[in-house]
Amino acid sequence: MVNPNDAWKIPSREEVCSGCSLALEPGCEVTVRLAFGEDGPQREDLCASCGEAVGNEAAGIFWKRAQPEQGDTRPVVDYIFLQEMFGRLLEREEEVYRRLSYLVGLVLIRKRHLRLKGFAARDGREVMIVSRGAGQPELVVPAPFLSAEDMADTREMLTQLLAADLPEGDLPEPRDPEPANADAAPADAKPANAEPADAEPADAAPGDAAPGDVDPEAPA
Repeated sequence: MVNPNDAWKIPSREEVCSGCSLALEPGCEVTVRLAFGEDGPQREDLCASCGEAVGNEAAGIFWKRAQPEQGDTRPVVDYIFLQEMFGRLLEREEEVYRRLSYLVGLVLIRKRHLRLKGFAARDGREVMIVSRGAGQPELVVPAPFLSAEDMADTREMLTQLLAADLPEGDLPEPRDPEPANADAAPADAKPANAEPADAEPADAAPGDAAPGDVDPEAPA
């Protein structure tokens, strides 16, 4: 069996250009490109010259930033960008993307950028049903079982893509394994790592749940 982690060749926050190996000096313009190919997502940090060849690619995301000074605090997560990346992850069917989209979906639920509608079985696999808000269409997110080790590996993958650490409070706990003959979860079921009942998202607003949403704050 192929380990989905084997395909990952993602550089972390680099000090040299991924294209020509030119040193990225503090303050210089850097183009960051995320590509979502069949072998897994890849990140490139490119100098100004190499970055000129990057266009508006349908299969990827790119943006420009200034190379930070040495010793700068590790950047915080941009959740608006994370929502854009979430949509790109859902377009892929490979296992590595299933794991990443599930983790990112759980993080966005905790930050109230997505609304959890429930869980269901589709084509023999468990999926998570979410929406971006009241009146918005439902999104079907893969919900693979992730052990503690799987969760840690997937979190590290996401950290490398973002070059930023997710706050501990944004991360779900690993799910307990389910019996092999367990019935499919009903649409309003909630696994252990969807949202603890006593969790309070940092940017939660009272009364923002819509009818039909699974309330993350409701007692289990």
